[in-house]
Amino acid sequence: MYCCRQEFKNGLQSKPKLSTAASNSLSTSPPTAMAPKPIASPVAVTWYPTLAVVMLAIGLIFTASFFIYEATISRKSRSLAKELITGTVASVFLGFGSLFLLLASGVYV
Repeated sequence: MYCCRQEFKNGLQSKPKLSTAASNSLSTSPPTAMAPKPIASPVAVTWYPTLAVVMLAIGLIFTASFFIYEATISRKSRSLAKELITGTVASVFLGFGSLFLLLASGVYV
């Protein structure tokens, strides 16, 4: 690294000099371990529409199952665990289905 003050003192006419410690730390080629890797999707872009349809369909099936369960079972015989599990599964599938639907339509969130 060089000091910016030398540039302004010299009127930008000469190159600033590197200190010996700084010049020794600079290398001609960057190390490969430090090179940044591009961010890539773990799912291929061509799968986005398919995943959106499948996950939304599964989520809607679980949602329908939840509503049917709530409408047909009496309040005394309902199971809180079954309601929570069905609601959670429906929510996860609808959430990821919505995500892939947005990705498939070009809205990258």
